[in-house]
Amino acid sequence: MTIRLDQTMIERFREDGFLSFDTGLSERDIAALRETLAKLHNENIGFEEGALFDAMGVDDGSTPARFPQILHPRSFAPELIGNGFYQLARGIAEQILGGDVRFKADISLMKPARIGDATPWHQDEAFQDPAFDYEEISFWLALQPVDKSNSCMAYVPGSHKGPVLPHGFPGGDPRIHALECIDGFDPRDAVFCQIPAGGCVIHVGRTVHGAGPNTTDRERMAYVLIFDRVPVPAKVQRHFPWLSQHKTARAKRELEWRRHGGILVHLWRQRTRVRITSVRTLLFDVRRAARAVRRVVTAD
Repeated sequence: MTIRLDQTMIERFREDGFLSFDTGLSERDIAALRETLAKLHNENIGFEEGALFDAMGVDDGSTPARFPQILHPRSFAPELIGNGFYQLARGIAEQILGGDVRFKADISLMKPARIGDATPWHQDEAFQDPAFDYEEISFWLALQPVDKSNSCMAYVPGSHKGPVLPHGFPGGDPRIHALECIDGFDPRDAVFCQIPAGGCVIHVGRTVHGAGPNTTDRERMAYVLIFDRVPVPAKVQRHFPWLSQHKTARAKRELEWRRHGGILVHLWRQRTRVRITSVRTLLFDVRRAARAVRRVVTAD
């Protein structure tokens, strides 16, 4: 499947920091994605290695998950990569970022019926290493119609043109995986993207965004693909203090899993991300792998 954005859409995306459009995916394709991802969630796939976690709870299993997510679900369902949505997203990412674009990650998002929690306002780049500057695009695909009642995405137009804003933790609890933007924007400026099944919203890493709770009787599911260019050293020195304060159960499970042999599994899975387009690209991937190993060896 090939979909191209016209120049007007690209200009709107660059101006607002987000853009919604119809992917044209068939009902069959959407149903297949939803079925595959729902099966992973229902079987708690990836929990022990930290891939499955509750983004809005302390994630200790004592209460029902309010916003379960699965990092890199393609690791457990390889058929997710290479489907129509993946090909469409890569094509648009190359159109906007250039031919050296790389596939970075995929994420499965589920908000359970009635208890699905709101997503705090945040910028994706707030989760990243502040020593680098980033160019990336996230593709958020709705796997059922979404509106305000079941947690459609909302964006603050133009917020990507400024810096990464101060972030903290929901309720001030650093055990919660989610981050919350605490200053520097006005949520009253937000635009809600109510889209049909198969609708998609794309955004860049600095666009402030969030979503309301799911108050309906059916879970809300979305599938996210992220494409980027190789990060470059930051032009100005930055510090994200919230990163060192973050102490999540997900990160602890992941570390223990990697210490007991999971690091080899992780590196093998990540081979699909490697795209040798230049010496710089290769060196970045080698250094990233070395950092992953070092974290396992030197962690307390």
